[in-house]
Parts: sequence; C-alpha cells; structure tokens
Amino acid sequence: MFGNQHRFTRGWWFIAPGLIMMIMIVGAPLAMGFRLSLHDVFLYDFRNQFYVGLENYRYAFQDPLYILSLKTTAIFTLGCLVLAVGFGIIITFLLNSKLVRFRSTWIALFLIPFVMTPVVGGIAWRLFIWQQEFGLLNQVTGLFGLPQPYWLLDRETALIATIISNSWQLTPLAILVFYAALTTIPEDLYEAARMDGASATRTLWSVILPQMGPHILFVSIIVITSAFREFDMIMALTGGGPGRSTTVLSVFAYNRGIANQDMGMANTVAFTMFIIMATFAWVYITLYRKLEARTQ
Repeated sequence: MFGNQHRFTRGWWFIAPGLIMMIMIVGAPLAMGFRLSLHDVFLYDFRNQFYVGLENYRYAFQDPLYILSLKTTAIFTLGCLVLAVGFGIIITFLLNSKLVRFRSTWIALFLIPFVMTPVVGGIAWRLFIWQQEFGLLNQVTGLFGLPQPYWLLDRETALIATIISNSWQLTPLAILVFYAALTTIPEDLYEAARMDGASATRTLWSVILPQMGPHILFVSIIVITSAFREFDMIMALTGGGPGRSTTVLSVFAYNRGIANQDMGMANTVAFTMFIIMATFAWVYITLYRKLEARTQ
C-alpha cells in the first residue's frame, strides 16, 4: 500500500523545486498586485492604504484614456503579429530553398535582432532609421523625391514605426521555429507537389502552411503575449507619444504608477492585462490541442 502511494507521489518531489520557485516569483507578486488593485494607495505613501474594492476597475473602464490605450495595444499587437509571422514564413521559405548558399550564415544574421535588448534596438531604430534628417529611411525616400516625414513625431506614423521596429525583433523567433518545423516535413510532399506542377507559392500555401499549423499557432501566441506587454521598445522609441498615439497599456500603467504615483490604478491596469493574456492563453491551448490532433 505504502509502496504504491510512494510511486504516485514520487513525481511531485521532482517538480516541487520548480513549483515553489514559480509560486515565489510569479504567484506572490501577482497576488500582491491584485491586492493593491483593490486599494487606494500612492507611490510614496504605502502605509496608508484604503480598501476600495472594485472601484479602481470601474474607474479604469470608464476612463477614455484607458480605452484609448487598450485600442492602441490591440492595434500594436495585431500589427506585430501580422508582420512577424508573415515575414517569418516568407523568409523561412526562402532560406529553405536549395538555391540559397551559406544558409547557416544567413540564419545567424537573421537571429541578431532576437538577442539584442529592446532598449538598444529601439535606440538604434530611432537614431539610424526613423530620424528625420539623417535616418536611413528618409535618405532613401529623398533620393526618389518622396516626402520625408517625422516618423516618430507624427501621430499618423508613430504607431506604424513602433510596430515595424518591434516586429523586427520578434521575426527571428518566428524564423527559428518555422525553420525547425520545415525540417520535419517529409521530402515526399515536396516531390509530389513538383510532379503536379505546383509553383513555389502553391507549394507554400498547399503543402507547407497546413503542415506548420501548430507551429504557426505557437509562434502567434508568443508574439501576441510579447507585443501585448511590450514596454522597453516603445519607451526607447517614443515614450508613449506623440500625444498618446503610442501609449499602450504597459506605458499607461507606468505613467499612472510613476508619473501620477497612483499605484492602485497602475496595478489595476496591470491586472487587467494579466486577465486578457490569461484568456488568450486559454484560447490558444484549446486551439492548439484541436489543431495538433487534426494534423496527427
């Protein structure tokens, strides 16, 4: 009896250290953040905390600035998802071509943005790409007589610039996963497509993408969660401006907690972000299991 019980509980001893560490690193701060979201508390006066219940959440969803930040975050996240996954698929498909030489070198070059910190990447894009007078983009457009806008100082272009910059850093992850996924596709499928006279575009659409469904879904949830909580890149590029055109939820929470010293509202915004991401994760797990079962 005791032997069987020991057999069923033995596995818990192996996962206990990681489980305890996860509770300390993730669970405890999350519980503290939720507690602060139910209180009226300021940055330099933590001793005086007044319980307000769900009032902070009611104020947040009635605040036009919060709604605007939520919409901006949704546009930013969707833009990063489309660009990162789209370019990841295209670049991976091109790298997998037999005509490409020095494939390992190209892959290493494409992975450089992935190992660069977001702050450094944001500063590099701001100074060398988006800068109005000396930036590379305006230098190229100037050669063709095209307009040279203030990319990061114009409300119409600032969000687009931040989306492109952040997608540049997320695309290498997609390339890495997709390239590994391509190696699992049987060569017989390519041969069958070539015998049927399928073009490269048709092969990508009818052969590769269906086989890579679970991998695309996996990369998508990673890109969504990363872009949804992005802070460093945006602060390095625009600081949330001009105006509030690039103020996503993470920047909005930072401004409320640091600039306005309202830690109760800042934790409320942060916890709503957690709820949204937890919902996305649940939907992802459900879809991933169905898609994986379908492809097997």
